[in-house]
Amino acid sequence: IARFTIEGNVRKDDHGIKVAVGLNDTRSGIRIWSDMHRCDMEAAHLISFQEQVARVITAKIAGETGIITRALSIESKKVPPSELQTYQAMLRYYEFNAQFTAPTFLKALEALEQATAREPECGLAWSMLARLYAVNQALELFDRPTPLEEARTFAERGVQLEPANQRARMILSFAQLLQSDIAAALSEAGRALALNPNALISRDHIGYLMTLCGDWDRGPALIQKVIRLNPYYSANVHHVLWVDFVRQNDDERAFLETLNFRTPTLFWEPLMKAAALGLLGRIDEGQQAVGDLLKLKPDFPASGLRLMRYFIKFEDILDRIIAGLRRCGLEIA
Repeated sequence: IARFTIEGNVRKDDHGIKVAVGLNDTRSGIRIWSDMHRCDMEAAHLISFQEQVARVITAKIAGETGIITRALSIESKKVPPSELQTYQAMLRYYEFNAQFTAPTFLKALEALEQATAREPECGLAWSMLARLYAVNQALELFDRPTPLEEARTFAERGVQLEPANQRARMILSFAQLLQSDIAAALSEAGRALALNPNALISRDHIGYLMTLCGDWDRGPALIQKVIRLNPYYSANVHHVLWVDFVRQNDDERAFLETLNFRTPTLFWEPLMKAAALGLLGRIDEGQQAVGDLLKLKPDFPASGLRLMRYFIKFEDILDRIIAGLRRCGLEIA
């Protein structure tokens, strides 16, 4: 018996067609999510409307931070680490992605280390462990050694075991990017896209990788298309759109992208704002953002260049970011 079921109904009124859809948990008998979509009655719009609704519902329900993942992650919290099944270990990975806290990181790390030891042929478990290592190293989130060399080794193992897994290839691309192996990272991102070019859930992440690798045509175009089609896209894409606008010397649009990058626990949010405001000459506001940055990362004047280089791979862009920070009074060693 299916754990989750989707119910929907279609109604016609004076304004067109209205589609109501809901997700039910058959175990509890509770409707855990619902949504509404509208379209006019013109025949030319109906097919595209049907396709768009299907894509949006899939993204909201089945995405990495989707409704089903969140519901199951809550249940996995009750299971001791030694008793976790591999799938439950993966749910702890999704929980960390949603919360980005030290407790969820450490629980996910422990669970995935045990899962890969217990079930070493599960490629996705290796890939998820790789991403935990890579993210922690590049953002210096938590006091736990997670070398990029090991992250890449785990990611390569994940792809070897599951070469047709789109997520595994995206994670390998991410590890390669952080190690500045740009050609390999861009190639791997292209392979991930080719596995399922129409997957709305993953195109924003692939566009993110391509943009940071310097594919200024395909990367931003993928992201902009996902933003139009999927209201539940990852807010992280605004980081790389910001990078692209800094590259183009379009500082006003770069600043506007910072307003949509909603990650208040990460130092990148105030960093982006401070640099953009500095480049715009809005020094007072930029100095406030610098203050926020230093609260999150007090050692940023000494560590900032190294941390930025994990993600910013082009010196002309990096120079403009540093110039914007300097105008707001932040000197980078």
